[in-house]
Amino acid sequence: MVKNVVLIMADSLQFNYLGCYGNTWIHTPNIDRLAREATLFENAYAEGLPTIPCRRAMLTGRYTLPSKGWGPLDPDDNTVADMLWGRGVHTALIYDTAPMHMPRYGYSRGFDQVIFRHGHELDHYFYSRDKLIHLDPNDFLEEHIIENERVREMDALMGAVKDELADLLKYRQYWKGEEDQQVAVLAKDAMKWLEAVDRTKPFLLWLDSFDPHEPWDPPSVWDANLKCPYDLDYAGKDMILPPLGVVEGVYTDEELHHIRMLYAEKITMVDKWVGKFLDKLRELGFWENTMIIFCADHGQPLGKGEHGHGIMRKCRPWPYEELAHIPFIVRVPGVGEGKRINSFIQSCDVAPTIVEYLDVRSRQVMHGQYPIPVPGLELMQGHSLLPLIRGDTQKVRDFAIAGYFDFSWSIIREDYSYIHWLQERGDSHIGTIIEEHSDVHTDQEASLEDAEDSEMWTCTPGAEGYMPEQDELYDRRTDPFQLNNIIHEHPEKAQELLRQLKEFMAELRCT
Repeated sequence: MVKNVVLIMADSLQFNYLGCYGNTWIHTPNIDRLAREATLFENAYAEGLPTIPCRRAMLTGRYTLPSKGWGPLDPDDNTVADMLWGRGVHTALIYDTAPMHMPRYGYSRGFDQVIFRHGHELDHYFYSRDKLIHLDPNDFLEEHIIENERVREMDALMGAVKDELADLLKYRQYWKGEEDQQVAVLAKDAMKWLEAVDRTKPFLLWLDSFDPHEPWDPPSVWDANLKCPYDLDYAGKDMILPPLGVVEGVYTDEELHHIRMLYAEKITMVDKWVGKFLDKLRELGFWENTMIIFCADHGQPLGKGEHGHGIMRKCRPWPYEELAHIPFIVRVPGVGEGKRINSFIQSCDVAPTIVEYLDVRSRQVMHGQYPIPVPGLELMQGHSLLPLIRGDTQKVRDFAIAGYFDFSWSIIREDYSYIHWLQERGDSHIGTIIEEHSDVHTDQEASLEDAEDSEMWTCTPGAEGYMPEQDELYDRRTDPFQLNNIIHEHPEKAQELLRQLKEFMAELRCT
């Protein structure tokens, strides 16, 4: 039987904004239905953050946090598309994730077909020369925020926000309805692709949606007859692209709540179009021979406390739960329906799972008398999730890691989580840390720059490399969203986790 794989990526989708992950008020019936027919992973974590490192890990099956932050694929990186090349599997990437599309980044490399849709963040420049006729950026920013002393001190930030907002509005001013939304356009492209694909060959379709990433401009923003279903009484402006940074003294609690509800409405819209795409899979007869992976690259900081530890958007290299914990659902036909698994999994498990399901090892290709090896197959550090889905009780790993290259490392276990800040403690040189805290050594020189001077870690204008002054320890059993730092109450436990974290990071650098 021909076997296929569909991966659906929803950028910046926080795990606890889905009904299947316990949310009781949001409307996500299609993803919830998929979860009932699939295996849901309770403890899935993005390791290298944010957007680009996450995808690098997923595509290559390798951890990124110890070695590289935001940047292009290296020439010696091997993606899942590279591994499938020439082995009778048709590969396609349909996406609007502009960071993947940056010059020389190469994240579409190796795919047989590539469809890119303009219009999202970092691609808004595509419309910068258009005329803005019908909309006004000032209608999407509260005056008191524009005049806020902290925001005014960051004139460059506000200028960048206004420019980006204006360019986005130049594109959106001609939208006629929900079908013009980015996720809708992408889903329609994917459905057309399914209708035309060669059914006699296996395929990998990587559908990478930047929604529900900001701007948070769901249907209620554009239709005067609609109100945000999750915040019906709100009378202020819809701040679809709120200025990033510390929220205290900048936003009111009502504004922060409304921003989150616009985000929730956009998630509901993403769910609707994911549902349409899944229905098309069923309609065309692919349901019984196609593995479906639904996941996010990371979550999103959205305000105070558990919503974002006091920040709006990804403006600081903070790997807290609201950013690092991701939804991850895998449907293997006829196996694991309705199962929920607690085992820790990571972004780098995507490629190994795809490779095993498509049985790449058995797809030997000969050039005359010589076999052509599968590039990168033995270099993957992630694990296939198929054994877990099929009922293997052996854990894939005992903990997860997350962080920002050269800024922060964290370890997440069943009992505790620990965050280690690199820059403020003079630990910017990872090689030195490895030498001092582990018996495992690496020949790779520690040539990393200090965090403030290291390569770009986020494309968000105004982001800053600020980190807390001390490491942090949290009890996951009583404080899953990491609000009460107990490092001083349990110094021995903190040292245990720090040692475990550093030894693991050292091992990764050596493999």
